[in-house]
Amino acid sequence: MNLFYFLILVGILVLVHEYGHFLMARLHKVGVIEFSIGFGPVVISFEKNKTKFSIRLLPFGGYVKLAGLDAVETVEDETNFYKKSWLARFSILASGGIMNFLLAIVILFLLFVWGVPTVVPTGINSVLSGSPAELIGLKPGDKIISINGNPVFTAQDITQAIQNSKNKIVLVVEREGNRLTFEVTPKYDAEQKRRLIGITVPFFTEVKYPFFSAFRMALGEFGTIILGTLDALWRLMTGRLSAESFSGPIGVARMTGVAVQMGIKVFLQLMAFLSIQWGLFNLLPIPALDGGRILFLTLNLWKKAKISPERENFIHYIGFLVLLVLMIIVTIGDVRRF
Repeated sequence: MNLFYFLILVGILVLVHEYGHFLMARLHKVGVIEFSIGFGPVVISFEKNKTKFSIRLLPFGGYVKLAGLDAVETVEDETNFYKKSWLARFSILASGGIMNFLLAIVILFLLFVWGVPTVVPTGINSVLSGSPAELIGLKPGDKIISINGNPVFTAQDITQAIQNSKNKIVLVVEREGNRLTFEVTPKYDAEQKRRLIGITVPFFTEVKYPFFSAFRMALGEFGTIILGTLDALWRLMTGRLSAESFSGPIGVARMTGVAVQMGIKVFLQLMAFLSIQWGLFNLLPIPALDGGRILFLTLNLWKKAKISPERENFIHYIGFLVLLVLMIIVTIGDVRRF
Protein backbone atom coordinates (compact mmCIF):
# COMPACT_ATOMS: atom_id res chain seq x y z
CA MET A 1 0.00 0.00 0.00
CA ASN A 2 2.92 2.34 0.74
CA LEU A 3 4.11 1.81 -2.85
CA PHE A 4 0.70 2.81 -4.23
CA TYR A 5 0.64 6.16 -2.38
CA PHE A 6 4.32 6.70 -3.12
CA LEU A 7 3.65 6.32 -6.86
CA ILE A 8 0.75 8.78 -6.61
CA LEU A 9 2.93 11.33 -4.80
CA VAL A 10 5.90 11.01 -7.16
CA GLY A 11 3.59 10.91 -10.19
CA ILE A 12 2.01 14.24 -9.21
CA LEU A 13 5.39 15.89 -8.60
CA VAL A 14 6.80 14.66 -11.91
CA LEU A 15 3.64 15.50 -13.85
CA VAL A 16 3.57 19.08 -12.51
CA HIS A 17 7.30 19.52 -13.17
CA GLU A 18 7.22 18.23 -16.74
CA TYR A 19 3.99 20.05 -17.52
CA GLY A 20 5.80 23.28 -16.65
CA HIS A 21 8.39 22.54 -19.34
CA PHE A 22 5.68 21.43 -21.77
CA LEU A 23 3.49 24.48 -21.22
CA MET A 24 6.37 26.95 -21.62
CA ALA A 25 7.65 25.13 -24.72
CA ARG A 26 4.20 25.38 -26.30
CA LEU A 27 4.03 29.05 -25.35
CA HIS A 28 7.30 29.76 -27.19
CA LYS A 29 6.35 27.45 -30.09
CA VAL A 30 9.13 24.93 -29.49
CA GLY A 31 8.40 21.45 -30.81
CA VAL A 32 7.72 18.82 -28.13
CA ILE A 33 8.69 15.37 -29.40
CA GLU A 34 7.80 13.44 -26.26
CA PHE A 35 6.25 14.05 -22.84
CA SER A 36 7.25 11.15 -20.60
CA ILE A 37 6.46 10.22 -17.01
CA GLY A 38 9.19 7.83 -15.89
CA PHE A 39 12.19 6.26 -17.61
CA GLY A 40 12.94 2.93 -19.24
CA PRO A 41 10.58 0.75 -21.33
CA VAL A 42 7.26 2.25 -22.41
CA VAL A 43 4.23 0.94 -20.50
CA ILE A 44 1.61 2.96 -22.35
CA SER A 45 1.72 5.76 -24.93
CA PHE A 46 -0.33 7.74 -27.42
CA GLU A 47 0.31 10.61 -29.83
CA LYS A 48 -1.46 13.95 -30.09
CA ASN A 49 -0.51 17.13 -31.97
CA LYS A 50 2.82 15.61 -33.05
CA THR A 51 3.77 14.86 -29.42
CA LYS A 52 4.18 11.36 -27.99
CA PHE A 53 2.78 11.08 -24.46
CA SER A 54 4.10 8.09 -22.54
CA ILE A 55 4.29 6.42 -19.15
CA ARG A 56 7.46 4.38 -18.65
CA LEU A 57 8.37 1.57 -16.29
CA LEU A 58 10.63 3.40 -13.80
CA PRO A 59 8.60 6.18 -12.13
CA PHE A 60 11.54 8.08 -10.56
CA GLY A 61 11.40 11.13 -12.82
CA GLY A 62 10.38 12.10 -16.32
CA TYR A 63 11.30 14.32 -19.22
CA VAL A 64 10.03 16.53 -22.01
CA LYS A 65 12.02 15.94 -25.22
CA LEU A 66 12.25 19.24 -27.10
CA ALA A 67 12.94 19.66 -30.81
CA GLY A 68 16.65 20.27 -31.35
CA LEU A 69 17.64 20.11 -27.70
CA ASP A 70 19.20 16.65 -27.77
CA ALA A 71 20.96 17.30 -31.08
CA VAL A 72 20.05 13.78 -32.26
CA GLU A 73 17.52 14.75 -34.87
CA THR A 74 18.17 17.78 -37.08
CA VAL A 75 15.39 20.35 -36.76
CA GLU A 76 15.72 23.18 -39.24
CA ASP A 77 12.45 25.07 -38.76
CA GLU A 78 11.49 27.60 -36.07
CA THR A 79 10.38 24.89 -33.65
CA ASN A 80 14.06 24.22 -32.81
CA PHE A 81 14.85 25.00 -29.16
CA TYR A 82 18.17 26.65 -30.07
CA LYS A 83 16.49 29.06 -32.52
CA LYS A 84 14.60 30.75 -29.71
CA SER A 85 15.79 33.74 -27.69
CA TRP A 86 17.95 33.30 -24.61
CA LEU A 87 15.08 34.37 -22.36
CA ALA A 88 12.68 31.91 -24.00
CA ARG A 89 15.13 29.01 -23.54
CA PHE A 90 15.81 30.04 -19.95
CA SER A 91 12.09 30.18 -19.12
CA ILE A 92 11.51 26.72 -20.65
CA LEU A 93 14.35 25.17 -18.64
CA ALA A 94 13.42 26.89 -15.36
CA SER A 95 9.66 26.36 -15.62
CA GLY A 96 9.71 22.79 -14.26
CA GLY A 97 11.26 23.76 -10.92
CA ILE A 98 9.09 26.88 -10.72
CA MET A 99 5.94 24.78 -11.20
CA ASN A 100 7.04 22.55 -8.29
CA PHE A 101 7.52 25.66 -6.16
CA LEU A 102 4.07 26.97 -7.11
CA LEU A 103 2.47 23.61 -6.31
CA ALA A 104 4.08 23.64 -2.85
CA ILE A 105 2.96 27.21 -2.13
CA VAL A 106 -0.63 26.41 -3.19
CA ILE A 107 -0.69 23.28 -0.98
CA LEU A 108 0.77 25.16 2.01
CA PHE A 109 -1.71 28.01 1.50
CA LEU A 110 -4.67 25.60 1.42
CA LEU A 111 -3.41 23.85 4.54
CA PHE A 112 -3.10 27.11 6.48
CA VAL A 113 -6.65 28.06 5.42
CA TRP A 114 -8.03 24.56 6.07
CA GLY A 115 -6.25 24.17 9.40
CA VAL A 116 -2.65 23.14 9.85
CA PRO A 117 -1.80 20.49 12.48
CA THR A 118 -0.05 22.29 15.36
CA VAL A 119 1.52 21.12 18.62
CA VAL A 120 0.99 23.16 21.79
CA PRO A 121 3.95 21.96 23.94
CA THR A 122 2.36 22.83 27.29
CA GLY A 123 -1.26 22.22 26.26
CA ILE A 124 -3.25 19.58 28.14
CA ASN A 125 -4.24 16.78 25.76
CA SER A 126 -6.33 14.70 28.21
CA VAL A 127 -7.43 14.68 31.86
CA LEU A 128 -7.69 11.34 33.67
CA SER A 129 -11.09 10.66 35.22
CA GLY A 130 -11.04 11.01 39.00
CA SER A 131 -7.54 12.53 39.00
CA PRO A 132 -6.49 15.61 41.03
CA ALA A 133 -6.47 17.58 37.75
CA GLU A 134 -10.12 16.73 37.03
CA LEU A 135 -11.20 17.49 40.60
CA ILE A 136 -9.86 21.05 40.43
CA GLY A 137 -11.41 21.66 36.99
CA LEU A 138 -8.57 21.38 34.48
CA LYS A 139 -9.79 20.59 30.94
CA PRO A 140 -8.29 19.30 27.68
CA GLY A 141 -7.11 22.27 25.61
CA ASP A 142 -5.97 24.28 28.65
CA LYS A 143 -2.47 25.66 28.18
CA ILE A 144 -0.22 25.68 31.25
CA ILE A 145 1.68 28.97 31.46
CA SER A 146 3.53 28.57 34.75
CA ILE A 147 3.90 26.30 37.78
CA ASN A 148 4.67 27.84 41.18
CA GLY A 149 5.46 31.12 39.46
CA ASN A 150 8.01 29.58 37.07
CA PRO A 151 7.20 29.71 33.32
CA VAL A 152 6.99 26.36 31.52
CA PHE A 153 7.73 25.89 27.82
CA THR A 154 7.81 22.11 27.28
CA ALA A 155 6.16 18.94 28.54
CA GLN A 156 9.41 18.09 30.32
CA ASP A 157 9.26 21.41 32.20
CA ILE A 158 5.82 20.46 33.50
CA THR A 159 6.91 16.95 34.54
CA GLN A 160 9.98 18.25 36.39
CA ALA A 161 8.01 21.00 38.15
CA ILE A 162 5.48 18.46 39.45
CA GLN A 163 8.22 16.09 40.61
CA ASN A 164 10.16 18.86 42.36
CA SER A 165 7.14 20.14 44.29
CA LYS A 166 6.68 18.94 47.89
CA ASN A 167 3.01 19.67 48.48
CA LYS A 168 0.52 21.77 46.57
CA ILE A 169 1.46 23.38 43.28
CA VAL A 170 -0.01 26.54 41.77
CA LEU A 171 -0.86 26.35 38.05
CA VAL A 172 -1.53 29.36 35.86
CA VAL A 173 -3.54 28.18 32.87
CA GLU A 174 -4.73 29.90 29.69
CA ARG A 175 -8.25 28.96 28.60
CA GLU A 176 -10.06 30.67 25.70
CA GLY A 177 -7.91 33.77 26.08
CA ASN A 178 -8.37 34.02 29.85
CA ARG A 179 -5.80 33.20 32.52
CA LEU A 180 -6.97 31.05 35.43
CA THR A 181 -5.14 29.96 38.59
CA PHE A 182 -5.51 26.51 40.15
CA GLU A 183 -4.04 24.80 43.20
CA VAL A 184 -3.54 21.04 43.08
CA THR A 185 -1.85 18.41 45.23
CA PRO A 186 -0.04 15.77 43.10
CA LYS A 187 -0.77 12.11 43.87
CA TYR A 188 2.12 9.69 44.23
CA ASP A 189 1.89 6.72 41.85
CA ALA A 190 3.67 3.70 43.36
CA GLU A 191 3.79 1.86 40.03
CA GLN A 192 5.41 4.72 38.12
CA LYS A 193 7.25 5.91 41.25
CA ARG A 194 6.48 9.56 40.65
CA ARG A 195 4.00 12.31 41.53
CA LEU A 196 1.15 12.83 39.07
CA ILE A 197 -1.82 15.14 38.69
CA GLY A 198 -3.53 13.10 35.94
CA ILE A 199 -2.88 14.98 32.69
CA THR A 200 -1.14 14.22 29.39
CA VAL A 201 0.73 16.78 27.33
CA PRO A 202 1.31 18.12 24.69
CA PHE A 203 -1.98 19.12 23.08
CA PHE A 204 -2.50 18.62 19.33
CA THR A 205 -4.77 21.07 17.58
CA GLU A 206 -5.40 22.68 14.22
CA VAL A 207 -4.90 26.38 13.62
CA LYS A 208 -6.77 28.09 10.77
CA TYR A 209 -5.58 31.37 9.28
CA PRO A 210 -7.42 34.11 7.34
CA PHE A 211 -6.82 34.31 3.56
CA PHE A 212 -3.97 36.85 3.50
CA SER A 213 -2.35 35.51 6.67
CA ALA A 214 -2.43 32.00 5.17
CA PHE A 215 -0.70 33.25 2.02
CA ARG A 216 1.96 35.01 4.09
CA MET A 217 2.45 31.91 6.24
CA ALA A 218 2.75 29.73 3.11
CA LEU A 219 5.46 31.98 1.66
CA GLY A 220 7.27 31.99 5.01
CA GLU A 221 7.16 28.18 5.25
CA PHE A 222 8.32 27.93 1.63
CA GLY A 223 11.33 30.15 2.39
CA THR A 224 12.15 28.18 5.54
CA ILE A 225 12.20 24.86 3.64
CA ILE A 226 14.34 26.35 0.83
CA LEU A 227 16.91 27.71 3.30
CA GLY A 228 16.90 24.49 5.33
CA THR A 229 17.47 22.37 2.22
CA LEU A 230 20.31 24.60 0.97
CA ASP A 231 21.90 24.49 4.42
CA ALA A 232 21.71 20.68 4.44
CA LEU A 233 23.31 20.50 0.98
CA TRP A 234 26.11 22.85 2.07
CA ARG A 235 26.79 20.77 5.18
CA LEU A 236 26.84 17.65 3.02
CA MET A 237 29.39 19.17 0.63
CA THR A 238 31.58 20.38 3.51
CA GLY A 239 31.49 17.00 5.22
CA ARG A 240 29.50 18.14 8.25
CA LEU A 241 26.51 16.00 7.27
CA SER A 242 26.55 12.33 6.31
CA ALA A 243 25.01 11.16 3.04
CA GLU A 244 23.03 8.69 5.17
CA SER A 245 20.95 11.66 6.36
CA PHE A 246 19.27 11.75 2.93
CA SER A 247 16.58 9.31 1.88
CA GLY A 248 16.18 7.62 -1.48
CA PRO A 249 13.05 6.09 -3.05
CA ILE A 250 12.62 3.46 -0.33
CA GLY A 251 12.96 6.02 2.46
CA VAL A 252 10.48 8.38 0.78
CA ALA A 253 8.04 5.50 0.21
CA ARG A 254 8.22 4.66 3.91
CA MET A 255 7.64 8.31 4.89
CA THR A 256 4.69 8.42 2.49
CA GLY A 257 3.10 5.41 4.16
CA VAL A 258 3.48 6.97 7.61
CA ALA A 259 2.04 10.28 6.34
CA VAL A 260 -1.00 8.55 4.84
CA GLN A 261 -1.71 6.83 8.16
CA MET A 262 -1.61 10.22 9.91
CA GLY A 263 -4.19 11.73 7.55
CA ILE A 264 -4.60 13.69 4.34
CA LYS A 265 -3.20 16.91 5.80
CA VAL A 266 0.08 15.30 6.81
CA PHE A 267 0.26 13.65 3.36
CA LEU A 268 -0.20 17.06 1.72
CA GLN A 269 2.45 18.57 3.99
CA LEU A 270 4.88 15.87 2.83
CA MET A 271 3.93 16.52 -0.80
CA ALA A 272 4.61 20.25 -0.42
CA PHE A 273 7.95 19.56 1.26
CA LEU A 274 9.06 17.09 -1.44
CA SER A 275 7.79 19.35 -4.24
CA ILE A 276 10.07 22.14 -3.00
CA GLN A 277 13.01 19.76 -2.75
CA TRP A 278 12.26 18.28 -6.18
CA GLY A 279 12.15 21.72 -7.79
CA LEU A 280 15.26 22.94 -5.99
CA PHE A 281 17.27 19.81 -6.78
CA ASN A 282 16.42 20.09 -10.48
CA LEU A 283 17.61 23.71 -10.53
CA LEU A 284 21.04 22.87 -9.10
CA PRO A 285 23.86 23.53 -11.64
CA ILE A 286 24.53 19.82 -12.19
CA PRO A 287 24.81 18.28 -15.69
CA ALA A 288 21.67 16.36 -16.76
CA LEU A 289 19.47 18.53 -14.54
CA ASP A 290 17.58 21.67 -15.58
CA GLY A 291 20.04 23.73 -13.57
CA GLY A 292 22.95 22.21 -15.50
CA ARG A 293 21.37 23.18 -18.80
CA ILE A 294 20.71 26.68 -17.46
CA LEU A 295 24.40 26.88 -16.48
CA PHE A 296 25.51 26.02 -20.04
CA LEU A 297 22.91 28.41 -21.44
CA THR A 298 24.43 31.19 -19.33
CA LEU A 299 28.02 30.25 -20.19
CA ASN A 300 27.17 30.39 -23.89
CA LEU A 301 26.50 34.10 -23.52
CA TRP A 302 30.29 34.42 -23.32
CA LYS A 303 31.71 33.49 -26.74
CA LYS A 304 35.00 32.12 -25.35
CA ALA A 305 33.08 29.68 -23.12
CA LYS A 306 30.59 28.64 -25.79
CA ILE A 307 30.03 24.88 -26.05
CA SER A 308 28.45 23.10 -29.00
CA PRO A 309 25.09 21.36 -28.42
CA GLU A 310 26.71 17.98 -29.20
CA ARG A 311 29.43 18.39 -26.56
CA GLU A 312 26.94 19.76 -24.03
CA ASN A 313 24.64 16.77 -24.51
CA PHE A 314 27.59 14.41 -24.00
CA ILE A 315 28.35 16.13 -20.67
CA HIS A 316 24.69 15.83 -19.67
CA TYR A 317 24.80 12.14 -20.56
CA ILE A 318 27.77 11.60 -18.25
CA GLY A 319 26.00 13.61 -15.56
CA PHE A 320 22.93 11.41 -15.91
CA LEU A 321 25.04 8.27 -15.39
CA VAL A 322 26.64 9.80 -12.28
CA LEU A 323 23.21 10.70 -10.87
CA LEU A 324 22.02 7.15 -11.59
CA VAL A 325 24.96 5.71 -9.64
CA LEU A 326 24.27 8.11 -6.75
CA MET A 327 20.61 7.04 -6.69
CA ILE A 328 21.68 3.40 -6.49
CA ILE A 329 24.05 4.20 -3.59
CA VAL A 330 21.32 6.10 -1.71
CA THR A 331 18.85 3.26 -2.36
CA ILE A 332 21.34 0.74 -0.93
CA GLY A 333 21.60 2.99 2.15
CA ASP A 334 17.79 2.91 2.41
CA VAL A 335 17.78 -0.89 2.28
CA ARG A 336 20.33 -1.05 5.11
CA ARG A 337 18.30 1.33 7.29
CA PHE A 338 14.84 -0.06 6.62
